[in-house]
Amino acid sequence: MLKSHLLQDFTQLPADFYSHQLPEPQPHAQLIIQNNQLLSQLNCTLNATELLDLTAGTLQQVDCQPLAQKYVGHQFGYYNPDLGDGRGLLLGQWHDKNDQAWDFHLKGAGRTPYSRQGDGRAVLRSCIREFLASEALYGLGIPTTRALTIATSSEKVKREMLEPRASLIRVTPSHIRFGHFQWAANQGEKHFKALVAFVIQKHFPQWQIHPFQHQAWLIFDQACQNTAKLLAQWKSFGFNHGVMNTDNMSILGETFDFGPYAFLDDYQADFICNHSDYEGRYGYNQQANIGLWNCKILAGSFADWVDNGLLEQSLQAFVDNYYQHYRQQMLHRLGLDTTQSTDMTLIIELLERLNRYAIDYSLFFRRLALWQTESEFSFFHLLPEPEAFSDWLNSLEKRIQQEQITDSVWLQRIQQRNPSVILRNYIAQDIIIAAEHGNTEPLHHWLKALQSPFKAHRALSKYQQPPLAHQKGFQLSCSS
Repeated sequence: MLKSHLLQDFTQLPADFYSHQLPEPQPHAQLIIQNNQLLSQLNCTLNATELLDLTAGTLQQVDCQPLAQKYVGHQFGYYNPDLGDGRGLLLGQWHDKNDQAWDFHLKGAGRTPYSRQGDGRAVLRSCIREFLASEALYGLGIPTTRALTIATSSEKVKREMLEPRASLIRVTPSHIRFGHFQWAANQGEKHFKALVAFVIQKHFPQWQIHPFQHQAWLIFDQACQNTAKLLAQWKSFGFNHGVMNTDNMSILGETFDFGPYAFLDDYQADFICNHSDYEGRYGYNQQANIGLWNCKILAGSFADWVDNGLLEQSLQAFVDNYYQHYRQQMLHRLGLDTTQSTDMTLIIELLERLNRYAIDYSLFFRRLALWQTESEFSFFHLLPEPEAFSDWLNSLEKRIQQEQITDSVWLQRIQQRNPSVILRNYIAQDIIIAAEHGNTEPLHHWLKALQSPFKAHRALSKYQQPPLAHQKGFQLSCSS
């Protein structure tokens, strides 16, 4: 019987873009969750035994050519030439029925040439957090890598304490990061042209008709556009990534690498989810600025091959794209589909009130559907000083009238566009603790809920209340 196999296209690049590396297997591992929705979408026929084989790194059931990628990047604003896949391996690509290639990447695979004194392993806590966060963002319609499986074992790994070792398979069309282009530019024209050709062939074949310089600019311009839109989506749904280093930025504009992230509890414009981010570089309200900064760094990698005027054009468009998408997203959440000249004033005045009175961000939008109904007390109960919102609500009412829709249509929009459940950090922590004690039922239950966050989920009603004071504002470490 023939083994299942994964293809490996990354070897089309020059050999110093990667190092072949076998994973360090997890002994006696077990698969604690598999993403059946994703498996179906990929038309993936790997069975549970084969999925465990890949996730545990034993590689006895599935043929593949694992490798660790080389890249560089700016971390907290400082250039680091020694980066690469320090705890992950690109196993290869699965092709779906449309011949779309999907990278399978094993996180927690053990040491690689780029581990920099690290052990290259992952723990159950961090794998569960990435699994849930990527599916939560996907459920909200935000571009993201996704998680396929988690395997764990009785083996212990030293972090702040001894924790269960685990590993995760991450799935995405591309693992090319801004840092890959920084690496290629440093190596010279041959490497840069090879990377451009690889990205064009794999992701933008329609651009192959253009000369090289124009292809390169199109890649950069698309990265700027996609990144601006992504950050607008993050902000509108209250997501704080926490570590927006250039090596954590996807060339396709997907959410990439989950460490100390958070969805806002109370709205706090200057919230910082990473307790190592002492200066607030990657705070919630700084993400658009950092996204533009990262694109400027990326522009430097293209500068020897692309006209500076074109690069500057793309960078200038970043700001307009960001605000355009952010305005659209926020209007969408307010049940509005048309645009008016006063829309940004409406949005800014709302955010100022949410920030001043520390209102639960997600619940405010969801419960807005109860306003002017028999249950509106549940909406006003969120507001410590409801009268402070009177003028704003009057403005919203006038704005809804301009939509020329019925109250029932507006109510339906609010319910369909604002999640009933979000992945608050205290919820993730409860799921982690249960799994560490052998109970994975909450993990499976929340996976389904986060993949359909706009449904009512009445069984999770206790999580649809404002969290208690000690459950709010968790800051996390990069080992998260």
